[in-house]
Amino acid sequence: MSGQRNQTLYYVLADFLSTNIAVLLFNIFRYYDLEVVNKGFFTLTDFLSSPMLIIGQIIFPLFMMGMYYLSGIYSSEHIRSRTSEFGTTLLTALIGTVTLIFVALINDVTNDRKRDYALFFMLFLLLFAVVYIPRLLLTLHTRRKVRCGKIYYNTLIVGYSSYPQAFLRQRERVEGHNGLRIIGYVDAENRSRFCKGLPEGMLADLIDIHQRCSDLKVERIVVIPHPSGWVTTLGVLDKLFELEVPVYIAAESLPPYVFSPQITGLTAEPFIDISRTHLSPSTLNIKRTFDVMISLLMTAICAIPVGLISVAIMIESKGSPFYLQQRVGRGKRIFNIIKLRTMRTDSEHGEPELSYRGDSRVTGMGRWLRRYHIDELPQFLNVLKGDMSLVGPRPERPHFVELILKENPSYTLIHRVRPGITSLGMIKYGYASTVEDMVKRMNYDLLYLQNISITTDLKIILHTIDNVMGGRGI
Repeated sequence: MSGQRNQTLYYVLADFLSTNIAVLLFNIFRYYDLEVVNKGFFTLTDFLSSPMLIIGQIIFPLFMMGMYYLSGIYSSEHIRSRTSEFGTTLLTALIGTVTLIFVALINDVTNDRKRDYALFFMLFLLLFAVVYIPRLLLTLHTRRKVRCGKIYYNTLIVGYSSYPQAFLRQRERVEGHNGLRIIGYVDAENRSRFCKGLPEGMLADLIDIHQRCSDLKVERIVVIPHPSGWVTTLGVLDKLFELEVPVYIAAESLPPYVFSPQITGLTAEPFIDISRTHLSPSTLNIKRTFDVMISLLMTAICAIPVGLISVAIMIESKGSPFYLQQRVGRGKRIFNIIKLRTMRTDSEHGEPELSYRGDSRVTGMGRWLRRYHIDELPQFLNVLKGDMSLVGPRPERPHFVELILKENPSYTLIHRVRPGITSLGMIKYGYASTVEDMVKRMNYDLLYLQNISITTDLKIILHTIDNVMGGRGI
């Protein structure tokens, strides 16, 4: 068992303690540098126990812990890139230094530039060195434990019984690298009894993989691509994404135009996690923080308007003003999307139906809500819950997901990210009234995955606001 949570906790505690020590050492430096005895502080103890310094000693380390979270340092795996760790620590120390100087220490700045520079570099040096040294020691210690086999990941290899030699080649590559410990094999063709040359009892069929992962506490899955091409492999990946287990594949096997993999370390074994996008942990954390902040703001602003609209919906047609509908989210997890009701309560019977322009099931109030996308406002609650993001591929219903996958297996790749309230597909293509429309819109969602970034999200949000203000809905 890897103990990833415990390892992260060690880093958090080390960072908190070392940041407190760095701030304390800096205040001691300030005492002797500023000659504060002339300002009424007669001893170092008097200076350090002043109310302002005590408040700063509490608030600033907490601020830095937030910066460390946003930097993605706690999202890293056991085997960290030392170069990345060095650069991340350097950058957060610089941001923390500039923030503290301009927010709390601006009065300490004088006309003596040499002394001001010394103050700046001393704070920067302490925030960097005192924090980085414990991090480096923890990282080196962890690497030794991985090499000794004390830290490992329970790993399944998924391949094809018609190509048994691929199992053996992959086993030679995986064993002993980056803490991956092979505990079983899975045949994606469900013909495991015909596969020879593997240890007795370690081979199972794909239909049993959910139970296999639960029983063996699987933490990693390594996939062998099918020799015939990616269409077959994508069908297997679609089933694996449901497991909420990182899925890896050999780097040289990846088509970059589909996956856009990110290499996090040059010394690492060339396996790429394809169950996630190429975004760095810091970008993912910033994106999530932005999602939560905007959703909290919008929920507060829209609470009264949504309440009034809810009353209007109930006056026009009987039934709840809110509508819950199952959608497929990240990792193919099913969740209930929250919308303001725009159709009659008896609008659907039997097989799910798509809405279309001029749909008679849509109420008069519903047409207005859809035109200005007001029916989407309750989805900010989905964002707060973590089901959705502000920007991402639009989530579809399970029934239509299966239909789209039959048309284009690449659709499964969008389930690597949280779905969004708005998307590139929505602003470029709009609502889909047929499965064919969904497939066409999907191409924009896949294009978004290739170009996903904070900047791209901001552009999509601005275009969405323009569409909403112009009433360009269904």
